[in-house]
Amino acid sequence: MAQFGADLACADAGPGACGCGREAPVHSVRSRTVATMTGDVVLTRAYRYCRQCAEGFCPADRALGLEGRTRSEAVDMAAAAAGREVPFAAAAALIEEISGARVVSAKTCDRVVKEVGGRARQIMRADADAAARATPAERARRWDKATTAYVACDGTGVAMVPSETEGRKGKGADGRSHTREDKIARLFTQTGFDDDGQPAMDKDSSSFVSTFEPVGPFSAQVAGEALRRDVSRAPRLAVLGDGAAWIWGMADRMWPQATQIVDFYHAVQHVNELADLLKPHIGKQKPDEFNKSLRDLLKQGDIAGLAAKARQVDAPERLKDEIAVKIAYFTKNWRRMQYAQFKQRKYLIGSGAVESACRSIVEDRVSRSGMRWTVEGADRVIALRALHRSSEDRYTKLWTRPANPPALAQAA
Repeated sequence: MAQFGADLACADAGPGACGCGREAPVHSVRSRTVATMTGDVVLTRAYRYCRQCAEGFCPADRALGLEGRTRSEAVDMAAAAAGREVPFAAAAALIEEISGARVVSAKTCDRVVKEVGGRARQIMRADADAAARATPAERARRWDKATTAYVACDGTGVAMVPSETEGRKGKGADGRSHTREDKIARLFTQTGFDDDGQPAMDKDSSSFVSTFEPVGPFSAQVAGEALRRDVSRAPRLAVLGDGAAWIWGMADRMWPQATQIVDFYHAVQHVNELADLLKPHIGKQKPDEFNKSLRDLLKQGDIAGLAAKARQVDAPERLKDEIAVKIAYFTKNWRRMQYAQFKQRKYLIGSGAVESACRSIVEDRVSRSGMRWTVEGADRVIALRALHRSSEDRYTKLWTRPANPPALAQAA
């Protein structure tokens, strides 16, 4: 165990100055153990006592950023970085492998990630609040005339401990829900095109919003991030999603001018389900040709033609209600399924961007085999990952390292 003697703050804080501005003479010399990236370090430093305030302090602790801490900030940064990516036990082992010392336990990684994840959530809220207080001129960004801004929304289930799903109906064999939905939005831009001339998402243009809260609070968070990014004044604005009514209700309220697009691949999946339901009753038509004819109508944006072709099938009465529900998915969303027109106008028509966010931000970390979470615990891990993967380097706001830290802090 390394040992250091230090009264490193004296030169920076004045000759033992207390917070009240009075001189605080040295009272004693005290030691404490601090976890650093090279292992535990014993610091021996001067303890000063202010008689006026009846409080004591160690200037070295202040200089090193260790007041109220048992770990160096470098340890917390490593624990947060590893723990946001892999399970906490694996994170602790990874840090030990890199540093050569048993720096943190799995429980410490757990605590650090959730503490820092809470700060990540606060930063995102603070950024949204600052945008709301700013004037339109202060929020305004300089948009390239060729840019399209996108807001893509989706949701994914996260397995929960039983207390978090008590009383909730679900699809499980016991009729109970065992997951809670994390709603996620990805805001990004598209200016250029790929080698095939198709629209391509701009690199490093994404930011993310996620929450387990209901649609109302989620909408407020998305609105705050959209305001921060000034998306309502983008040359073009599009909202991408599946057929979930809550997505389009939110879009109608917040951006009535936006182009709304149902993810093409979700729509194709619904076409396939409709075709499978109708195939036994199409007579002499070949099933593959029938399915292709429905997909072709979808690609053309001819939703009225798709619905009419489906209704022409002489299906038995017992299937009529189920078929009507399948067809209604298309007729309710026909304006959002004008794919030939969208492609001509060079819009993205797939929600792969937000589906990949569901995987990379949520599922890859909190939906691993055997994992069960509390809502608060999962939310903080996801918030940390969302901030880390957002553009503009907002992740660095989590850390408060001094501009010119003492040598010991740098080593730690």
